[in-house]
Amino acid sequence: MNSERAPVKILFVDDEENVLRSLRRLFIDEDFDIFTANSGGAGLEIIRGHEISVIISDQKMPEMSGSEFLEKSRELSPDSVRIVLTGYADVNAAISSINKGGAYRYITKPWNDGDLVLTVKDAADKYRLIKENKYLTELTKKQNEELKHWNSQLEIMVQEQTIDIQNRNKDLQKLNEQHQKNFKSVIEAFSGLLEMRDKSLSNHSKNVAFLARQTSKAMSLTEKEVNNVLVAALLHDIGKIGVPDSILLKREEDYSDYEKNEYRLHPVRGQVALASLEGFHEIGLTIRHHHEHVDGSGFVDGIRKAGIPLGSRIIAVADAVDRIANSGHSMAKNNYRKAIEEIEFYLHKKYDGDIFPYIRQVVDEKMRTVRDHDYSYEMEVHPGRLVSGMVLSRDVRSGSGLLILAQGVILDQKIISAIQRYYEIDPPANGVFVIKSNVLQGK
Repeated sequence: MNSERAPVKILFVDDEENVLRSLRRLFIDEDFDIFTANSGGAGLEIIRGHEISVIISDQKMPEMSGSEFLEKSRELSPDSVRIVLTGYADVNAAISSINKGGAYRYITKPWNDGDLVLTVKDAADKYRLIKENKYLTELTKKQNEELKHWNSQLEIMVQEQTIDIQNRNKDLQKLNEQHQKNFKSVIEAFSGLLEMRDKSLSNHSKNVAFLARQTSKAMSLTEKEVNNVLVAALLHDIGKIGVPDSILLKREEDYSDYEKNEYRLHPVRGQVALASLEGFHEIGLTIRHHHEHVDGSGFVDGIRKAGIPLGSRIIAVADAVDRIANSGHSMAKNNYRKAIEEIEFYLHKKYDGDIFPYIRQVVDEKMRTVRDHDYSYEMEVHPGRLVSGMVLSRDVRSGSGLLILAQGVILDQKIISAIQRYYEIDPPANGVFVIKSNVLQGK
């Protein structure tokens, strides 16, 4: 691809000249073409004349805010990866940049030089993947058109090749449907932000989402209610992107009064982050109240059982199960027993006793899964040799560090195909780590 050989162009936009000079010096040794602009209007002129890979804009600018500039830049260069620079006090503005301007993430001022360079490099890699994906999509489209042409011209070969062509078209249709779901899913965008901020949150959110979803299904909730609980569980910690790292790195029992109040705002910030998205009202309320206790001792509003949304009560229990059971790396069944015992002790105080039998049923099934596999027989497998029934013993991440699947997932053919695609597009240095079970031994 010719686009791979083109130099990566980075645009910095800030109304303070000394900031632009600092950024130029910071990236002087990097293999980037650096452009700078002291206003949103000047930045748009540069975008009109160049293929910009990464756009980094200050939020507070006099003539045009960073959110407005990023929104306009998105119209001119939709594939560019956008980053907003902002202070901790402007988290809402940063969220607006993400919602309206399609920002990849935000960086707080003052920034850490090393972190900023790594973030820009990651954004440049993301831009390359976007361009490569477009290229592959266009190539696939062209090949489909050629297949249709041959189909119309070579009538004799149609009968011999019909089955093969139909199978290929079905595979392409499944891939296209999956790409559309991923592209349209705002959940993936927010989950990406969580992983960039704290990788441990991503695994936790997925684990909580699994437990909450299975519990909701066991309670015979409607499909819409189950989906709302699933989405809220995935995003229940999204408000923590507005909490300073100095607080997140501490244990809750070590917080000062100020730090405790700041931390306890994260459910509200999570609700605010979703407020502008159509159809997310109930999900936002569920996130706001997932730290409430049924006896009224929780936060942020101190409401009691009848006033706490059902989804919030389900997530509260699922959140506690995962935090207790997976406090270490081990997935031993004793950890789940400990989680169930602690939750049972706090029934009708912190947690809803009506939900407990259902999540216990889900946890029991999880314990059986853990018990049925010997984690001491871990082995590394090439993605091309994966077999349905294998169990992931470690997280699967792409070469650029994005989480693909969490440990404990049981593989089927659909999941195996997805892993193999990731290894082709963004291959990591190692293979896939799985449990050596009866399937692996060929029994």
